[in-house]
Amino acid sequence: MTGLALTAAAGWQLGRTSQNEPILNLEQQQLQRRSAALEEKLFEGTASDAEQMQLLKLRLASGDDEGAIALLEPLSDRNPSQWSLRLLLADLRQQQNDMTGAEREIRQVLNINPIQPQALQDYARLQLKLGNEQAVVEQLKAAVVAAAGRPEALPIGLLQADLQQRQGLNAEAEATYSSLIAAHPTDPRPFLALALLKQTQGQIAAAKQLLQRAKLYSTPVAGTVLDQIAARWSVGAIRQQAPSSDGADLVDTNPEGSRGDGNELAGRS
Repeated sequence: MTGLALTAAAGWQLGRTSQNEPILNLEQQQLQRRSAALEEKLFEGTASDAEQMQLLKLRLASGDDEGAIALLEPLSDRNPSQWSLRLLLADLRQQQNDMTGAEREIRQVLNINPIQPQALQDYARLQLKLGNEQAVVEQLKAAVVAAAGRPEALPIGLLQADLQQRQGLNAEAEATYSSLIAAHPTDPRPFLALALLKQTQGQIAAAKQLLQRAKLYSTPVAGTVLDQIAARWSVGAIRQQAPSSDGADLVDTNPEGSRGDGNELAGRS
């Protein structure tokens, strides 16, 4: 929903600078008329939930956060199963510096579903922002136990490992990633997460191997991106190991030496 709102807002911004300004202004006028009609129906008490959702997008696009909150509160209450509405409301409350209200909204989602991954992620971010790291540790531990054997186990496990890294518990994080790989051998996410951990530790070869394993279970487009990441990591490692600033000392300039190493290095670069 937020993405749709941002897209609409970006479209309006482009309308101010595009050569097609008259056309885009006409679209703006149509949106404004639609918004006015929906506002009138809301005032009269005849707007359906679907119409209120449309109005919510328009208010978000125009930057009317307070108006969006006013709409989201009753919408969320009437649709408790639509957890995304409650989390959007929590996000808007955070932007209004209402941390207590934001936590209340997230907890309402977790009270219904304690292993909802997005709610757990939002809860963790909020509590870490407030300095309540121990609360996050306890919440995730309980969620990991509750999610055992369920699809939610993977994203929750990744959250737990991320927190372990934040705490400097890299060995525990690596063990968590390894257990997730064993439990979900065809999902690229734990491979990628462990690869990033290895890369931060300077274990570039191991990181690249993990990227290649992740590539086996990724789309072709994602695989291309992973190849680019592996190449950047290789170049970064070469630069760190090079005695000179440009890495030239790593290239074998001996005519009698092996030309293969030099060509390989040039290819990677």
